[in-house]
Amino acid sequence: MMINIGPNIRRLRKLNIMNQVEFSSKIGISQGNLSEIEQGNCNPSFDTLLAIKKQFNCNIDDLIIIVKSNNSSVLSVGELSMISNYRFLDGLD
Repeated sequence: MMINIGPNIRRLRKLNIMNQVEFSSKIGISQGNLSEIEQGNCNPSFDTLLAIKKQFNCNIDDLIIIVKSNNSSVLSVGELSMISNYRFLDGLD
């Protein structure tokens, strides 16, 4: 199993209607580093995750998905998208 954070960070960025430059500036990293994270080439540091949590009021656990060795997540892409969208509705924490 591996941890796949990049697509969830990308989804969070898009839900906030931000480009990579805007999002990376908010969390204190370079656009190039954010691109590498979103593509899955590297994982964010703890400080980066903490900055995302503070700036976007999200749970770090929601960004982490465990992926099976065959690269299929425990949940389908549609399920993950629905959960992500649900959690960003007004009044839900």
